Amino acid sequence: MNVIGFSRRFACLVCVNVLLVGQAIHISAQTVLVDFGSDTSFRGLSVPNPDMNGNYWNSLQPGLDGPSAGNRNLIDNHNNLTGFSLYFDTPVATDSYNGPSGGPTSEATKHTDEQFVDVDTVALGNLGGAKEAVFDYAASPGAATAGTGNLCRFEIQNLDPAKKYNLTFFGSHIFSFDQQTVYTVFSDNTYTTAVGTANLNVESANFQDYNHDMVATISNLSPQANNILYIQFVGANNHEGYLNDFQLVGSSVALAGDYNGNGKVDAADYVLWRKTPTSFGGDPAGYITWRANFGNPGAGATVGAVPEPATCALILLGAFELVWMCRRA
Repeated sequence: MNVIGFSRRFACLVCVNVLLVGQAIHISAQTVLVDFGSDTSFRGLSVPNPDMNGNYWNSLQPGLDGPSAGNRNLIDNHNNLTGFSLYFDTPVATDSYNGPSGGPTSEATKHTDEQFVDVDTVALGNLGGAKEAVFDYAASPGAATAGTGNLCRFEIQNLDPAKKYNLTFFGSHIFSFDQQTVYTVFSDNTYTTAVGTANLNVESANFQDYNHDMVATISNLSPQANNILYIQFVGANNHEGYLNDFQLVGSSVALAGDYNGNGKVDAADYVLWRKTPTSFGGDPAGYITWRANFGNPGAGATVGAVPEPATCALILLGAFELVWMCRRA
């Protein structure tokens, strides 16, 4: 092997990558999985982390009173602390009886009852990655509860205002008064202005059968007052509602002109537009958008002068010359 020649080629390729790609760091979505049940909740089980898909879970005892309920530093699916907290604003029941295990469960036998869980793990995606996560559930405490009746309300706190969030819910229960549970996100803690809602058949259309394979998703949510999502669930006819587990996915808000999705508008986005203008707003509209937002520091980019098309062409020409030199080395 010609070590010198190899080194020159490698150096040239690095230069080309710097010119053409820039510091493109793709920001992946952050995923948080919450199991509404734990070893300490009534007839509940905690997920033994990680699950069969390699994901980490937050197994919570729903409805704990006082500050302890608001101090849960949730982890993401890679076991990283997020700073997010979950807090219940209403009383909540917790159980696994007549859930996805298909019948009665007991505190004494819950560790063996879990083996009877029967759900479509493929259809449920991440939410089906652990039997323990779908085994138990949070539920309405009953219509006699003062002030809220069968409404269950909780907050996900300390979210990132620069991100959009998707919430996916799985609920499952047999012998329900309401076949459907309604999940709603509100704008503040008065729970009066809905910003998103979704219905889910927690009991299958087949009589006396529980939900095996359906989820409900509310997408494109912005954190509301105080960077919180305010969530409510209840039966479609105001009877008990059910929630076994849910997934929260947050991703950076797209910046106009950020064609490579690295959280900033820079020269690398121009390169993508120039290569296939029709994929990035067209010619000249895509360029105009990019130019107008060049230097937008969405992820900490340094603001600089906007290169004219001729300047960018020179950059590309330099890159091609480097490639030619590499080929001769």
